[in-house]
Amino acid sequence: MVDESIQIDRDAGKKPRLAADKEGNEGEDIISNMPETIICQILSLLPTKDVLRTCVLSKDWEYKWTGIYNIDINDVQRFSLKTTRKTSVVNFVDRIFILSRNVSLKRFRLLCQQKYDARRMLTWISAALMRNVEDLEIVYNFEGVVLPRCFFDCNSLTNLKLQLPCIFRPLQNWFSKLKDLYLAKVEILNEHAPSTSQLMFEFPVLETLELRECKWLKVDFVEINAPSLTKFNVCSNVSEIENFQMKISAAKLVKFAVSGLSLGIFDLSASSVCCASVDFMSYACDLQGIRKNGLHARLLLKGCSGLNHLQLLTDSMEAIDQSKQGPPLPKFIMLKRLEISTRCKIEAFLEFLHSTPYLERLRLNMWDCDDYDYDSFEPIPSCIVSHLSEVEFYGFKGMKPHVHLADFFLKNAVELKMMSGLFRKKCEERRAEKNFWARLKKVFGDGNFEVNYEIKNMADFERLFG
Repeated sequence: MVDESIQIDRDAGKKPRLAADKEGNEGEDIISNMPETIICQILSLLPTKDVLRTCVLSKDWEYKWTGIYNIDINDVQRFSLKTTRKTSVVNFVDRIFILSRNVSLKRFRLLCQQKYDARRMLTWISAALMRNVEDLEIVYNFEGVVLPRCFFDCNSLTNLKLQLPCIFRPLQNWFSKLKDLYLAKVEILNEHAPSTSQLMFEFPVLETLELRECKWLKVDFVEINAPSLTKFNVCSNVSEIENFQMKISAAKLVKFAVSGLSLGIFDLSASSVCCASVDFMSYACDLQGIRKNGLHARLLLKGCSGLNHLQLLTDSMEAIDQSKQGPPLPKFIMLKRLEISTRCKIEAFLEFLHSTPYLERLRLNMWDCDDYDYDSFEPIPSCIVSHLSEVEFYGFKGMKPHVHLADFFLKNAVELKMMSGLFRKKCEERRAEKNFWARLKKVFGDGNFEVNYEIKNMADFERLFG
């Protein structure tokens, strides 16, 4: 049987041949005899720099790489010597575009940590666009690059990831075939100001959209119409409160997440969002800024009454609590899961519980939990009495306020089937805490609750588990 492992002759003038069989007969060069289109497909799946190395195999292989349709450049992974890296990258990318005979590209990926001439970057991006690139990813954190005008009316792009400090001058019907859009550090400029301060975008097939650290210049109102959009993430690290409003019309929207030092005003009333996450960080804001961001969070939630999963992270609950003068929370009649990973006053916590009548799963941060007479709750939120089946704590340290809250759920949640994230510190327990642990074991037996113990020495271990 012929051994089909390929051996490469060191002489570049000879073709690659297969190893001889036991009788000394050479096998057929199957790869070189493949159709040109198949060879190009195989080469396009390999790392770009490795593909170019095939030119030394033989004279027949010298230019086969020029038919690849995927180009992947990373100036750190592929070029290790810092002294020659920049020159090597420039020559490498220039050679690819000069010699490439493929009139279209499926993917062009350029990840750069070195600074290059801005005109050179513009040339590379333009060359990819001229080849009707479908998947374009540019990661370059230096200023000075100006995007070509043809970039904004490119109809071939289906996936775009752009992390580049540059000015965006969008058109109303830009990227009509785009399915995935990621923009970071770009400044989106309204060229029609001052005649109008509004922008409207139509994305007929867009499915995922992410905006990180983007700025809106001369814009007060943005409307995005994306009937196929399922996931939308927005992150802002600008401490100034952004007053512009954004309306999202997305009938298939599943998940929406907003995070950062400031929250804009988002209107999701024309969308069918199922899962939302609000992550506000207040350390860069004064009390007025916290209240304003809390108001924006309330306006966002007002348009999300159909949620079935809600996450409130970092300082979001504090901001919402400080903005009680704003609109009340809607009734989340579809909400089944609530995660509060933030500092939380009992009044704000109760407001959410009263707004979620059919809540089934609750995940709660206990780091800043104050003691409270939970038995004085009147009335007890209906979700606790009739639907709550699972409670998960984190930051639970077995202290009196923590045990009192857990005991409140244990006493009143008739449908409770699981309680996890508990931590027991026996040395500091009083009678009330001991009663809770006894009641917990009585309710659940040996299962459906999770308790960690503080163990300082072997005697503690033997007492607990011996």
